[in-house]
Amino acid sequence: MKTKTAILISFFIILINLINGHFFAPNGITYTPIALSAMTLVMTLGAKTLKPISLSGIITGFIILHDVGIKLYSGGTHDREGLGWIHTLLFIGLVLSYSILLFGIFKRKEAELKEKIIAALILPVAISIHLYFFTDLGLGRHYWYEWNN
Repeated sequence: MKTKTAILISFFIILINLINGHFFAPNGITYTPIALSAMTLVMTLGAKTLKPISLSGIITGFIILHDVGIKLYSGGTHDREGLGWIHTLLFIGLVLSYSILLFGIFKRKEAELKEKIIAALILPVAISIHLYFFTDLGLGRHYWYEWNN
């Protein structure tokens, strides 16, 4: 599979889950581990020409895109309990995705060890920064909407 095809298929996996979450809530939240694992698997197996750092960066970007999409566009309103479910299923998906990513990174024989270690650190560091700043994203947007209309 070509790299562009793998990126496109991965993007559509994320997009389909976000659309599913928007119209058929809470299915998008529930299917988060499946969507993230499938996207990571397609990227790891399909994008063989990408260097490990690029692969890890693209997968991390798709995971962040999925998290932002679920928090902002998933159907219903999000309270603290809903945010807890979103984060629980996100972390399940992250464990699965990170396992697949690590396997894919360290299986590549052409990359140097330093490059593999940097690629392995991109996902946890970027997700930590993302969640530090955007943990409460989408929380209370229903109340803001009612107050302004």
